[in-house]
Amino acid sequence: MTDAYDLDTTGGAHRADDQVQDDTPDDGHSGRVTDGDAAGGLEESLGVTIPDEHVGAFVAQAFEDAERDTTWGEAVDAVVADEARDAWASLSPREQVVELLKLADRFDERAVDELDSIPLDRGSPTEDMRERFEEAKRLRRNADTLRDGIAAAYDEGYVGDGALVDAVESFDFDTATIAEREDSLDAVANAYDLDFRPYGGTLMTDDEPEEDAEEFEAW
Repeated sequence: MTDAYDLDTTGGAHRADDQVQDDTPDDGHSGRVTDGDAAGGLEESLGVTIPDEHVGAFVAQAFEDAERDTTWGEAVDAVVADEARDAWASLSPREQVVELLKLADRFDERAVDELDSIPLDRGSPTEDMRERFEEAKRLRRNADTLRDGIAAAYDEGYVGDGALVDAVESFDFDTATIAEREDSLDAVANAYDLDFRPYGGTLMTDDEPEEDAEEFEAW
């Protein structure tokens, strides 16, 4: 089951019961890509400087999830309702990428909220705690799928170097929330011996995937 996301006249993606916020964590770890290098979160996570002509390809590769093979169309179909297609089509490729970045970030924030609500000192997890953990994994999966779809948009030629880099800069993309999400998942899993697959993308780790990716569920 998927949520129906609508696009308002200002280009903001939202659904009736969960407005997607256009903000990012302000913790001093900006992940913006700037002229000449990958700054902030991207540089800190990956420790490299990227020449201007390769920044777009670098960003796309960083957004790829080795566990997934999402197309741009699949990512769009997962979150844009039929009745919002005309509004979506009126956006430029750069604006569409920004919308998916907003949604992915919101999924990550919600995953962190779910995990933060799970106490780590209860000896064994309750059914509610297990459900919250599974919900956090679902939200995490959705976020990673959307960013994988953005990487596909670049690979498919739908969005070019300049548009992709500009979208990431204008959104002020930051890996801090992803890192917090992964740390929280690891803490809960270790506390209660719960299973989760390590992050399969290159934004935070170079680990190889262990299993096939699960499906996107945006409800």
